[in-house]
This record gives sequence, structure tokens and C-alpha cells, in this order.
Amino acid sequence: MKKLSLLIIATAFFSTVQSQTVKIDSNYANWYYQQRMEYFAKTPIPKNAIIFLGNSITERAEWQELLADSKYPVVNRGIGGDNSFGILARMDEIVAAKPKAIYLMDGINDQFRKLPHEVSVYNYKRIIRKIKQQSPQTKIYVQSCLLINESMTKEAYTKERNFLVPALNEKIKALAEEEGVTYIDICPLFQDDNGILKPAFTMDGIHLKAAAYIDWVKFLKDNRFL
Repeated sequence: MKKLSLLIIATAFFSTVQSQTVKIDSNYANWYYQQRMEYFAKTPIPKNAIIFLGNSITERAEWQELLADSKYPVVNRGIGGDNSFGILARMDEIVAAKPKAIYLMDGINDQFRKLPHEVSVYNYKRIIRKIKQQSPQTKIYVQSCLLINESMTKEAYTKERNFLVPALNEKIKALAEEEGVTYIDICPLFQDDNGILKPAFTMDGIHLKAAAYIDWVKFLKDNRFL
């Protein structure tokens, strides 16, 4: 009994130390997120839609125009600044529409917050399983987190983050294989030999120029992901 008590105390102490050393920033519902959610509430997703889901990198694309030849409705569900917690929180609207396909791309804002990869991947898993459970006919595509170019970024929170992205992508890829969903690595389209986002594709080191999305969609079509 004494040994058991010591074990409980030790476990509690370890948990306390962990909580003190690893801060998990799960905030997401800022003013921009909220106004985008208001917009989504007034623009419901049609049945059998193709949904692009993610943060500002997804939001800034003219997916509907780039896929004007699609026989299915194309819907943009990107929110600038969103993270894996925010995407998970808004999945009810997504799965209720029973979409034909979801193209999920996230991760960089988690890195800006220095969230442990395990936290991000766990949120990915919850997103994937929610889709499977509530919309089992939906095809799930998990796209890699896009690399950045820190020589072009200005904000302090973007520094010393790019090196974290490849390891996150490896974990996302492993999760996709574990869950039996398709993983799409888009990084080679836009990175140089050193694993840095090429200046030709970005204006600020993080976001893609409008024309870069043409290459993105072509890649998806050429590889029969669309």
C-alpha cells in the first residue's frame, strides 16, 4: 500500500512538472475565426462537395476558379491563422454536408505556437476519425505542411520554425498510413534543395503567390488526386 501511495505521488509530481514545462496553446476563436464562421453559417456546403480545409494557405486559393471544370461543387473552408484545434472544433459543419472529398492542409500555425508534434498529430487523428465515423463515404486527402522561408519573414514567432516542419510531415505521413487515408506531399513543388520555400513562390516567406496555386492544382490532377 505504501509503494502504491509513493507511485501515485510520483506520477502526480511528474504530471505537474510536465504541465509546468510544456505549455499547450489551444486558442483559436479570435475575431477573424469568428467572422469566417459567421460567413460559413450563411453559405452552407452543398452535398457531394470537394472541400479544401485548412488555414490561410488554403483560404487564399481561388479553388472554385481553378477547378471550374469540376463536376462537383468546390468549397473553400480555409481560415487565416487557424490551427489544428480550430479545424477540429469546426468539423461538425464539414461532416454534416457529407462531402465527396476533403483536402486537409494544416500545421504551420501549430509550429508558430511551438505545439509538440504529438499534439498536432493527435488533433489530425481526431479530425480524420470524425470524418470516417460521420461521413464514411468521404475520401480523405491529408496534404503535407508547407515549408517556409525565414529569411523573408518578419515576425519573431516565425523564426527557427522551418526545421520543425519535415519532422511533423513524417509524423503526419505515418498517421495517414495508419489510418488508411491518402497522404499528398506538396513540399517538393515549392521548396529548394535545402528544404526552404522558394522566393519565387512567396511574397512574405509563408504564403504562396496566387500563381503558385495553379501548379498545386496541376500536381493534384496529374497525380490523380483530383
